[in-house]
Amino acid sequence: MAIPAVPVTELSSADELQSTPIAVEATSPGPDPEGHEVVLDIRDLKTYFFTYDGVVRALDGVSFKIRRGETTGLVGETGCGKSVTAFSITRLIPDPPGRVMSGQILYGKANLLWDLEHEARYSPIRGTSRVKIKRSFRRIRAATERLSAVRGQAIATIFQEPSQAMNPIFSVADQLGETVLLHEGLRVIDELAAATPDAPEVDAAIESLLEAVREPSSELLRSRAMAVGDAVHLTTFGRQAYYIARASGSDAESVRPAIQRALRRLRLSGFHRGYLASQRRQIEIRNELHQTYLEEMTEGRLDRAGRRRQARRALLERAAHFYYGIRGVHARAHRPLKDELFWRSVGLLEGVSIANPAQVARGYPHELSGGMLQRVMIAMALSAEPDVLLADEPTTALDVTIQAQILELMRDLKHRVGTAILLITHDLAVIAEVADRVCVMYAGVIVEQGPVHEVFRRPLHPYSQGLLASIPRIDQPTKELTSIPGSVPDLIHPPSGCRFHPRCPYAMPICKEARPPVTVEGPEHTVACYLYKGPVASS
Repeated sequence: MAIPAVPVTELSSADELQSTPIAVEATSPGPDPEGHEVVLDIRDLKTYFFTYDGVVRALDGVSFKIRRGETTGLVGETGCGKSVTAFSITRLIPDPPGRVMSGQILYGKANLLWDLEHEARYSPIRGTSRVKIKRSFRRIRAATERLSAVRGQAIATIFQEPSQAMNPIFSVADQLGETVLLHEGLRVIDELAAATPDAPEVDAAIESLLEAVREPSSELLRSRAMAVGDAVHLTTFGRQAYYIARASGSDAESVRPAIQRALRRLRLSGFHRGYLASQRRQIEIRNELHQTYLEEMTEGRLDRAGRRRQARRALLERAAHFYYGIRGVHARAHRPLKDELFWRSVGLLEGVSIANPAQVARGYPHELSGGMLQRVMIAMALSAEPDVLLADEPTTALDVTIQAQILELMRDLKHRVGTAILLITHDLAVIAEVADRVCVMYAGVIVEQGPVHEVFRRPLHPYSQGLLASIPRIDQPTKELTSIPGSVPDLIHPPSGCRFHPRCPYAMPICKEARPPVTVEGPEHTVACYLYKGPVASS
């Protein structure tokens, strides 16, 4: 199916698009020269937007690595392509008008861009500079399905605009709970099924909680409530007991019947256990399908037979328990699991320091401020403890105090789980505080990258020097701040050669003729500038 032709002013011909080397054999990123494990390896990534004014080369050969347990900062002016990089990694670029054109994104041994060259064909329109794009929607749909194996669980994203990433017709708890069930469903169901609301030690724990209700200490109340959860062998019930007790004020007599009602909901009948078993089997089938997708991207082959077998199993599973899908039956069967997901969502909101998390969980996105929405989005991204976290301006809408808490939360996840973080921000102070490595992006290309202390101590590229010269320094209070003249170029008609040369104070004639090679100027410190003559960096 062809879309309306669009002009391609900066491409010599449509053949340049069609002949771009897109698919090469995927190899495992492995460890880097310093011995750190590379979790995500982006190689020569190109993303274009086909508009009626021309082709926007938003990314034009971006390459960098994200290492386990490290934070990689991505900095640059607005319009440099930082957010497009994050969207390209997870294949969330709106198509049309945008398309990831070529490159490799290696997660482990899986190339997330495998089969990209078969998703679209480009043909010139005779006598014009226009190109007609013919998309294979079947292959695009298959690629989207394959990416479901890594989105959220392996690669999570904190979006810059949380209001656009959340559904306004579902409550916050419903959306957080769906994420938890999708990525941690087996553990949630197993813990719920193993709860012991009738254990003999439960009554003693409730009595201890009632004594704490009369005390003014919130810490004592929470510890006694969590002890109730330990007695029930369900941590989330301790959280529920805490909020029941806190809402009662000092009225201890109203706490016991409320907790007893909550305990009755944990006494699962055979009907409820059958529903949980059915949900568990469906999650197992989905996990097996995701494993098939990863094998496809790793081995570079289509396993249609495996997909058909799993689709048949899923269909038979739903057919065997079709009555759970009846509206009234489903609501009754789903109630224990829904309650469990609600209190897990409350726990996630507590982790990002939201006031009144139970009330917020019952609310809807339009009822929250921008900062609270941002924290909900952060809680959603961190819920699965992913291998890679793409944080696109995660603290922009937050005040300084909450910003520090969120950055500390991300730092804790990095050290505790080994999550690799790509932090996209304009704030160089944040990069200096939390990042281990930094990539400086300008007009769709990486102009400098290296260890953060090395780049800040010895910035090499004139653009990096200009960025650092524009921020105040506490050790130089009398220093006059400077700005970089001009603005980011139009990427439909980018400058020839080095894209920064129209704004560069050190521009030479060669800068206008060809793009400078990436050279090594220090331990893992590379720069793309003709001012330096180090050895050319290997791809």
